Amino acid sequence: MWAGDDLMQAFSFLHCADLHLGAPFQGLAEVPPNLAKRLREAPIQALDRIVSTAIEHRVVAVLVSGDLFDAADRNLRAQIQLRDRLRKLDDAGIRTLIAAGNHDPLGSAAASIDYPPSVHFFGTELETVPLTRDGQLLAHVYGISYGAASVSENLALRFPPNPEGPFSIAMLHTNVGARAEHEGYSPCSLGDLEARAFDYWALGHVHKRETLRATPPVVHYPGNTQGLHMKDVGPRGATLVDVSTSGSITLSPVWTDAVRWHRGRSSIDRYESIDDVITAFDEISSRTAAEAPDRFHIMLWTLMGSGKVHDSLRRADTVAGLLQSLRERHAPEPAPGAIWLQRLDVATRPMRDIEELRKQQDLLGDLLRLAEEARENPPAMSPSEIGEDLILEDPPEVSTAIRDELGTLLDDPRLRAVLGGDAWGVLDWQSLLRRAEVLAVEGLLGDDTES
Repeated sequence: MWAGDDLMQAFSFLHCADLHLGAPFQGLAEVPPNLAKRLREAPIQALDRIVSTAIEHRVVAVLVSGDLFDAADRNLRAQIQLRDRLRKLDDAGIRTLIAAGNHDPLGSAAASIDYPPSVHFFGTELETVPLTRDGQLLAHVYGISYGAASVSENLALRFPPNPEGPFSIAMLHTNVGARAEHEGYSPCSLGDLEARAFDYWALGHVHKRETLRATPPVVHYPGNTQGLHMKDVGPRGATLVDVSTSGSITLSPVWTDAVRWHRGRSSIDRYESIDDVITAFDEISSRTAAEAPDRFHIMLWTLMGSGKVHDSLRRADTVAGLLQSLRERHAPEPAPGAIWLQRLDVATRPMRDIEELRKQQDLLGDLLRLAEEARENPPAMSPSEIGEDLILEDPPEVSTAIRDELGTLLDDPRLRAVLGGDAWGVLDWQSLLRRAEVLAVEGLLGDDTES
């Protein structure tokens, strides 16, 4: 049941999912042997970070909500590595509760590995496990495992509407809301979870960290612990859950990935030579490494826009040589802070004389003249930002129209939360309009260099 007014004992647990131990990295056929070894070890290094975090924070349990292993055959080496790590948790008095998912269903073949007594695998029928400390009951954990790789039943409906315990946790591997980008295993709705009075739903299956509901019943996906391909861009990890004496819940991300994936995009509009391209990636590499110097980074970089280096970048040998050079420059060894450029995509366009095109008496000329007007007359900030008395009486019509169109996006509180401040404050108005001009030329003229 949900925590009430009576004080309970505070405690913490670590919620993780989708470790995919034994999984291969995808799309990296060209990596050198020393890098390939580092990639193979990344999922188990993520587990090491989970174990060390659990011990450091003295959690009462580690909860794994499915896909602990990557495949049904449960790679033997991965099982032994897991058993050795779980022994460390056992020695620290920390329980490990595991609900199997579609990648590692209980019906799959597995070697006979003896796990520590503190480890519990939920069965294919709903089970309840008490969490205690010093003889005092802290919580009840309800969980259920997949018995086969494909489960279409809504397993959420098996959980009771009024669970027991001073605090209640539900563990489930599921696709909430039938998300098209994820397989529909054990699909359920958010309403199905909200209708059951658990304090916390510890979910797995969705690889992106997401809190579907922030108040009890808290519904949370921690995401996967280690990205395995370019779809898994950004930090990956687990969630430390702190429960106070009043039953309030605090979620804190714990980044566990040893290898981090990135997508980068740069415009060649101002590049004078290939050296400028190299310098641009140097800057991207420096920023990326500074943000997470203890990780190894993999990046897909896309060059866009129109500029002088377009003709050089059309040559396959130039791109291949540039790619190899950047790899040697930024990832000579797979050390922390190194950036491996997995792929260099070129989506550039021929250079145009925008000033001449601006003089044309056609649709493109009109658009470019409007862009120039907007660039010379930036929009006034909103009344909330500078006060009613400072708003221009007759603001530039074009700039105001552009600001109104962007307002829906840039004034969204979700974007503000991600940026940590006002999105308008980080917007480069001049760069935005330069890019708009290039897109207008590309869209209306395409690749016809004679137009």
